[in-house]
Amino acid sequence: MTELTPRDDIKKKVSEILKRVDHLIRAGEVDQAMREIIHAKETDPKNVYIFAYEERITYLKEEHEKHRQQEQTRKAAEEAARIRDAEAQLKAEEARRSREAARQQAVVREVQAPRPQPPASPPARSVEELERELHELEADVRRKEEEERRLLVNAPSTPERLERYQNELARAWDDGALTPLEEEQLKELRMELSIGIQEHMRLSKQAQFNACVKAFRQAWSSGTITPERFSELSDIRKRFQISPEDSDRLEAEILSETRSGLQPATLVVIDDDIKLLNLVSDILREASYSVLTFSTSDDAYTYLKKNSPDMIISDINLETSTMGGFTFYEKVREMDHLQNVPFIFLSGLTDEVLIRTGKELGVDDYLTKPFSDETLLATIKGKLKRFRKLSQTAKKK
Repeated sequence: MTELTPRDDIKKKVSEILKRVDHLIRAGEVDQAMREIIHAKETDPKNVYIFAYEERITYLKEEHEKHRQQEQTRKAAEEAARIRDAEAQLKAEEARRSREAARQQAVVREVQAPRPQPPASPPARSVEELERELHELEADVRRKEEEERRLLVNAPSTPERLERYQNELARAWDDGALTPLEEEQLKELRMELSIGIQEHMRLSKQAQFNACVKAFRQAWSSGTITPERFSELSDIRKRFQISPEDSDRLEAEILSETRSGLQPATLVVIDDDIKLLNLVSDILREASYSVLTFSTSDDAYTYLKKNSPDMIISDINLETSTMGGFTFYEKVREMDHLQNVPFIFLSGLTDEVLIRTGKELGVDDYLTKPFSDETLLATIKGKLKRFRKLSQTAKKK
């Protein structure tokens, strides 16, 4: 075994101290954590991670004091509200008693008052009069329905309503042509959101087309469709009821993708939160990526020593690993075949200091949890596009 140099020994001591600091922060023992930071600075005054944690602890103490003051203000407001509620209840009770007394007096007066004679019955109406009144009511209902249809066709739709309707259309078309139940549910939602007929037709056509393209991509990545079995595309067209007029546009887009190469990118994902790891991998696989998952940086490092994926996505706070996120990143960049592979950090921490530290190390991007599916996929797509362009340029040289 290789002996540790004095510098390695110092880094090891600092790493152990910072682990204690991290646990103390999680336990809310910020004062003890600050004392450990002072100890760490005495051991290694120039370590950038120590200063990052020090800024974090200072921020947490300020937030704690702010929270304490807010809690005092909240309790005072609650006490004032309690007093107001008690006074309001007292007044309400007094008002109820007054109403009850007035009601009893009214009952007494009604009992004592002479009873009025019932009004004379209205004269009977003829059948012709009743039919005429019915026709007028039906005509009025038709006018109102026509007005509602006219308003619905021309009604402007807000972005929020359109987005909700687009999402529902995408879910309905995801497994193929709409069923009668789905059509009825969409009709009710369209009425509720005031989506015009023309807007509905445009959005529905786009959802139908997108679902068909998505189904093709999944079939291609799974091997169901290959260049030798490209005729299988007709089955997908039938399942999504793509019209002959739209078939040309569909095939043009699909052929463009196949010619440019639809080999799925390989992504390595590392996170000790198994639930989140599975969630992220499901999102990426649904987007037709090839995904390899690891719950520790140690297992990922063993794999990466002999393999070169298209991208590495790692949590920064890996408690079950011997290497934290920053150390893992530095080890990855030491390997020649991984120096240009895009590297993205995931973290629940929102501290600007740690984010800045990661960027200073050269990390390609930094996503804070929770993040949306769209943000994750857009970030990955952008980084892969840039990586492939750089790779093509390097090959030409």
